[in-house]
Amino acid sequence: MLKKDFDPRIVFYTTIGYIIAIGFANKYYQIIIILPFIFYQMKLFSADLNKLKRIFKYSIGLLLSMIFVNLLLMNKNIEYVFLSTFRLLTIILLVTSMVSKMEIREIGFVIEKMLSPLKIFKVPVDSIGVITALAFKFIPMLEEESKRIIIAQKARGIDYKLMNLKEKISNILTLFFPVVICGIQNAVNLAISMEVRGYGNGIKRTRLKDYKLEKKDYLYFFFTLIISILFILFCLFA
Repeated sequence: MLKKDFDPRIVFYTTIGYIIAIGFANKYYQIIIILPFIFYQMKLFSADLNKLKRIFKYSIGLLLSMIFVNLLLMNKNIEYVFLSTFRLLTIILLVTSMVSKMEIREIGFVIEKMLSPLKIFKVPVDSIGVITALAFKFIPMLEEESKRIIIAQKARGIDYKLMNLKEKISNILTLFFPVVICGIQNAVNLAISMEVRGYGNGIKRTRLKDYKLEKKDYLYFFFTLIISILFILFCLFA
């Protein structure tokens, strides 16, 4: 569970609130103003610094491609490009701090509660929550499988570190297809296991842990709500 046992719904909603607020920022100083509140939330939720470093490492290619496309292909000005990049980095910080301490079952629980109004229209919200949680579960599994395949290919003389960009692109299919096939096999095995254990039989299932909102959850939620609204108004009328 999260530090200080914050309800996962509060973690999710406050993160979404800050992300929406950042979307209204159109100046550098506006993002700098909200950064202390974001860092406070990261500290409050005890963000995993190692995971932050790893995600930033993987995000470098995305950020560089974003700068390239906006500058050279869309002819955007430099200020707009770097502001968009800065905004994206801030959002990555928020999302990473949210998921670094949330367990898979908590993610499914949050998605299910967020979509609960759709139950009126007979939408299978419970199934959507389970599927979303399982999708997050497969991410580290596929990452480990990718590392295993890369090591196996390196032993056979295919070393991506020694290739140029063109060679990496041409050889990426040798990595892509085995990972996809492995993911499909794991998904089929998991589906069979869940069916054997009674999932999908239409019976309402209980939870191992029941989440209840406490006073500190309400206080921090309203604190974040007020900060987000004030920040949006500041960005609109400053």
